[in-house]
Amino acid sequence: MHPPEVPRPKGVRATFRLLGGALRLVWKAGPRDFVTVVVLQLVQALGFLVLILQVQRLLTGLLKADTDSSASGIALGLVLFIAANALMGLAGAVINNRRQIIGERVTLYISSEILKVTCLAELDDFDDSEFHDRLQRATAQALGRPMMMVQSMITIGQNMFALGSLWIALLIMQPWVALVILLVAVPVWMGGTRVGEAYFTFVVRIARMDRARMYLFQLLTLRDPAKEIRAFNLAAHLARRWRESMDERIGLLAATLRRQLRASLISTFGSNLVLALAAVTLIVLNRRGVLTLAQTGAIAAAMLLFGQRLLDSVVETNRFFESAPIVHDLNNFLALEADLTRHRAGVALRCDFERIELEGATFRYRDTNRNAVEGVDLRINAGEVVALVGENGSGKSTLAKLIAGLYEPRAGAVRVDGTDLKDADLTAWRDSVAVLFQDFIRYALTATDNIHLGATNREGDLEQVRAAARAAGADGYLSELPDGYDTILGPQFGRGVDLSLGQWQRVALARALYRDAPLVILDEPTASLDARAERDLFDSVRQLYENKTVVLISHRFATVRAADRIVVLKDGRIVENGSHTALMANNGLYAELFAIQASAFLEEDLQQSEPAAPQHQPVEP
Repeated sequence: MHPPEVPRPKGVRATFRLLGGALRLVWKAGPRDFVTVVVLQLVQALGFLVLILQVQRLLTGLLKADTDSSASGIALGLVLFIAANALMGLAGAVINNRRQIIGERVTLYISSEILKVTCLAELDDFDDSEFHDRLQRATAQALGRPMMMVQSMITIGQNMFALGSLWIALLIMQPWVALVILLVAVPVWMGGTRVGEAYFTFVVRIARMDRARMYLFQLLTLRDPAKEIRAFNLAAHLARRWRESMDERIGLLAATLRRQLRASLISTFGSNLVLALAAVTLIVLNRRGVLTLAQTGAIAAAMLLFGQRLLDSVVETNRFFESAPIVHDLNNFLALEADLTRHRAGVALRCDFERIELEGATFRYRDTNRNAVEGVDLRINAGEVVALVGENGSGKSTLAKLIAGLYEPRAGAVRVDGTDLKDADLTAWRDSVAVLFQDFIRYALTATDNIHLGATNREGDLEQVRAAARAAGADGYLSELPDGYDTILGPQFGRGVDLSLGQWQRVALARALYRDAPLVILDEPTASLDARAERDLFDSVRQLYENKTVVLISHRFATVRAADRIVVLKDGRIVENGSHTALMANNGLYAELFAIQASAFLEEDLQQSEPAAPQHQPVEP
């Protein structure tokens, strides 16, 4: 599948807009350093102007060195020449020093802005492959490219000021030569823009490929996938797929570089052709007596410096035009912040809500052809314990995410005390919800941090952290770790200690308990617990979450009998809703699934309780 076409700027006006956008980035990142560099570039430019004019005066003085006055003039000119040269060297040293810090500040600023947009993005955005492609381009290219662009801009700025001062000197000494040299801008511009367009096309084309290749690389290098990859002997297969993807990338890059080379030749040969034309003009003017020998020498020196600076400018201009479209793409990504921020704003909901209502709630994941949840009508009263049950793919977890405000229904509504979550302040609502997902995160942080992340707006009081751990049954083994609650959980760092999956699940439960939110959503909270621990947890749900609203998801029907209501889902729809007793009496899907699970346990118990068949020993005659 080809990636979507990304609009890129074309034309002179668009290029100047790119330049303006790049300058704004630099200004926002480090205004003081930016001003320092610009001022010093002007100083360098002034030094070039003085340098060339003094060269002409020195040559004129040397050719007419037959009086005392001319000797004193030569001495003064020499002093000015040396002073201008020293000033230019000093300015160049400071510019090179500031260049690195400006680049780092720009990288820091852009990284912060990318994180700001990413943190505002909704869960639905992360299901969008196009969003991932844009994020990939922003993170992989834009973090390095802006720094490269800043370096190029500073060098181009130095060269432009120098070229400008040299051109003014040429204009003073001989306008015709100066006018001919102006033509050099045409090939430089044409070559630079084509170089940039070729590279940007390459970046857009490989964004999705790079994500897929990075995923393969992470499978081969991260700890969590390591056991299955080795158990199935997948390492060689995945490494081969990674190499094939890398070979394809290199092939596309080689084709791009060939196109860039052709564009660069336009800049190089075109600019040299213009300089040759200027040199011919200079020779003709000297031959016809329009220029003196001193003027010719000074202009030749100016043209030599102009050519050197122009060569540097061609290289840096190509680099700038290569980076500028990527920065344009970055700016488009950062512009998402305004829409995402507006989406977050809304009515602040009360923490002590009375009811949650779903009215015809329908949701379909991106790039799928069926609804995960369809036409759901459900009311949950404050203080209720409601269980969601059903077979795999019935829509339980998706429904819980709609209630938590993590997804927005494609149709219908989720209301809290009559307010649609579409119109609510989602950040404030999520502060009222504690969620334990079945695929919870195992943070490679201390045990204290792992639990305190449940409510970072509260002070990290160790007693409160330990209280949550005790309620989740985790305090015993966390206290016995080498550094107690200060031990890093996971072997990635220093003296870190890994936990079993069941122990990790208790830590995640402690994090949800520590949040102390009025609405608690537990998605398979006992999937990694043994039978005794699972039973203990469900028996204590009411005590742990007294006066709270609990939405409980489980495949194990025997453990949700104590819920106030059990909601049964099938193919994204609610097919039954009631207490365990009522649903068993209804003899519907719930009763059928409950009986299947119960019979499995009964058969196992019967097999374990049956006496072994007697071993008949042969009787000796």
